Amino acid sequence: MALQQPILNPCIPFTGPIFGGLSEGKMVVIQGQARAAVKRFSVNLVLGNGDIAFHFNPRFDEGRVVVCNTQQKGCWGPEERTYTMPFQPSTYFEMIINIKSHCYQVSVNGNHFLEYKHRLPFHEVQTLQIFGDVSLNCINFTVANPPPPYTPPAWNVVSATTVGSMFAQPNYVQPAFSRKKKKNAQGNSGVTLCNPAVPFHVAIPGNFTQFRKITIVGNVPLHSNRFHVNLKNTMTGNIALHINPRLKEGAVVRNTLTNGTWGSEERHIPAMPFSLGQAFHMEIINLKNNYQVTVNGIVLFNYTHRISPGHVDQLEIAGDVTLSCVQY
Repeated sequence: MALQQPILNPCIPFTGPIFGGLSEGKMVVIQGQARAAVKRFSVNLVLGNGDIAFHFNPRFDEGRVVVCNTQQKGCWGPEERTYTMPFQPSTYFEMIINIKSHCYQVSVNGNHFLEYKHRLPFHEVQTLQIFGDVSLNCINFTVANPPPPYTPPAWNVVSATTVGSMFAQPNYVQPAFSRKKKKNAQGNSGVTLCNPAVPFHVAIPGNFTQFRKITIVGNVPLHSNRFHVNLKNTMTGNIALHINPRLKEGAVVRNTLTNGTWGSEERHIPAMPFSLGQAFHMEIINLKNNYQVTVNGIVLFNYTHRISPGHVDQLEIAGDVTLSCVQY
């Protein structure tokens, strides 16, 4: 069964279904920002009958405490309070709820935060609710693969084999990764770089072979003019694919740089998918004759190969953009 697609820029209050419900190993990933005048917000996992299995409630107006509870038949149970506040006003965060057999494990910005033992059957949860003084950029539901975190000022490298450790250790995962990674079913190599700084450069192990995919989750700042994504060759400096969203022009320019000379630009797109202050989800797939680029689940353009993708060994992202994660 296909995984539920990320929900980008949802409005608050938010209520939405969790396709397939919850199961052990599933993770709910919430990326957003506490508002400047935040008093409190809440995240609820709700059963089909309306009971709240897990109520997660940061309260800035009550001594900076995080309250967890369960509501059954309209009645709240005993509160569990944590007097440590991992959220800050006007600051981006990434919150992950990891469903375990005995509890919900919560991490914030890569750090293990708390555990909440199940009081109601988690497999009966069908709905996610988020209320209060918070703005959201992305909600994602994932199993086994690493989640796409957001923008706290940190550099994480998470692979499918290390993601579980972020719930067991109180510190950030250190930036280290193996270049010997097997591709997953979607064409990524299984490496995810979380919250990288911009400008961003990374070597692509094994070159950009056919059906390989790069996934970029980011946000376009309110002041953004333009940014770019390049697939490059480090030895020659050639750029096989240059993707250049220009917000003020309302264009997404594509081109190739060969021996220091730009080729002819391609500009036509069905609609501008990037908006100021909004998150985006971009995928670049190497097909037999062209690159196919999708943004927010819609094919934006196909770009015929001018340089062999086999020469691509570096990904570069720079300009007016912030990055939640890059997976390749």
